[in-house]
Amino acid sequence: MVGIIKPFKNIISMVNVQEFRQRSISTIILSFLFLSLISLGNPFVSIFFSIFFSFVFFEYEKLTTKILKKIQIFKILFLQIIFLFFTIFEIYEIEIVYLFFNNIIIFLFIAVFFNIIFLLYKKSKLINFILSNLIILSFFALISILHSPNGLYTILYAVILVSTMDVFAYLGGKLFGKRKIVPTISKGKTVEGTIIGLACAILISYFIKDLMNFNFVYSLIYGFFIGVLAFSGDLIESAFKRKIGVKDSGKFIPGHGGLMDRLDGYFVVIPFLYISIN
Repeated sequence: MVGIIKPFKNIISMVNVQEFRQRSISTIILSFLFLSLISLGNPFVSIFFSIFFSFVFFEYEKLTTKILKKIQIFKILFLQIIFLFFTIFEIYEIEIVYLFFNNIIIFLFIAVFFNIIFLLYKKSKLINFILSNLIILSFFALISILHSPNGLYTILYAVILVSTMDVFAYLGGKLFGKRKIVPTISKGKTVEGTIIGLACAILISYFIKDLMNFNFVYSLIYGFFIGVLAFSGDLIESAFKRKIGVKDSGKFIPGHGGLMDRLDGYFVVIPFLYISIN
């Protein structure tokens, strides 16, 4: 009887927590804004994300230092130019080299090479190296997916599943969580919450499989991998924040934290979708 009553007590306590209410309201608003953006289609979606990722990098660089230096501002501006040029080339289907390399390889190489030089100059830690290059990779993968057949539905599919994993892992952890899955990196993540989130991601993947024209088996496989990779992206960002000693990457989104806190799962999921589908 106690085991049945406890989850209900947890639900009541969650409703009274300001963070939970802020998180719920923010999720609803963000979902509405995203669906509105998707309804506009390309090129609006691509241009929006090419600018948006500069704010993500600004947040990342701000976390690594108390005051942004000129070289960091230069890095952000340079990457913004690369992002915009790549987006324009994708929109107008302009190919730089027709024989061996497509646009994503060339632009990605330039951006990552520049980023590596910058990280070596700063003598950055390995986790900084991994996360910053994942952000760059996820941008190029995102734009490439958007300009592929069924691209908008692919991104919508990813957003639904990553959000499902995030929401139900959070709720499952709050309601049933007892055992910490990675206490050295994140104290909030539990085994129970992660399993519930993953199960829900797999289930939802089956229900929305028509977005990707998946059969039954593929929907379960992709639901599983996207859930696991979303969790992995969350862990990578948590490890980064733990290294620099902050709880949230920012305060831009009430209840969620910063932009990176909301996007961390996508930094791994989007490249996976690009590689596996294309």
